[in-house]
Amino acid sequence: MTMKKALAVLMVAVMLMASFSVLGSAAGSYSIVEGPVKTAYTDCNYFNPQGITITDGSETISYSPIDDKWAFSPELNVYLSVDVDADGNDVPEKEIEVYYDNTYVGTVTVTVDHVLGEITFLGDAGHGQYCLGCGKVHNYEEHSIPEWIPNDDGGLFVAQTQTGVCEICNGKVTESIPGSEKFVTIFDSEAMTETESTIVFYLYNILVSLIQMLVGIK
Repeated sequence: MTMKKALAVLMVAVMLMASFSVLGSAAGSYSIVEGPVKTAYTDCNYFNPQGITITDGSETISYSPIDDKWAFSPELNVYLSVDVDADGNDVPEKEIEVYYDNTYVGTVTVTVDHVLGEITFLGDAGHGQYCLGCGKVHNYEEHSIPEWIPNDDGGLFVAQTQTGVCEICNGKVTESIPGSEKFVTIFDSEAMTETESTIVFYLYNILVSLIQMLVGIK
């Protein structure tokens, strides 16, 4: 065999090896062709990968639950969560990582939202809605009380309370009425001078302190 023929055979061999190397590399590299059919979720849902199709450049592979080469993050048996940004605000879009045959393929984008229950009374301060998925309170706000009804339960040094019903959550709210202690109200503050009002105020505080000391209230 002449030198030229030997070089030609060697070149062909090198080219074939390079081709096989490229094909082998392509066979292990996947890309997403189509995304999932379902793209809108709540945080009470699992991700459904049905419809995802990938390719390695020569073969197209569609998701099948019986093909154990598929993997996802978050995993399919984990409820989807609503992501938040650095300021604590909800981010509706979520990236789902796709793997096949232990190889990272790429990501698909879905949306995840909270699923909120009914407006719930959360104490005298306000009301809100619990998320049925994450369990956190959302849309918290103070009560809206159209009418307060005095309870006439005040004492000499105890403020009277008043009760109202929130027109949004129907919760019953009770609060103290500042300055409604009978010791204070028996004086007509409008008829007293500023000095007299000051004396009464200090006298009231002294009496309250003495009573608390006597009954052991701190």
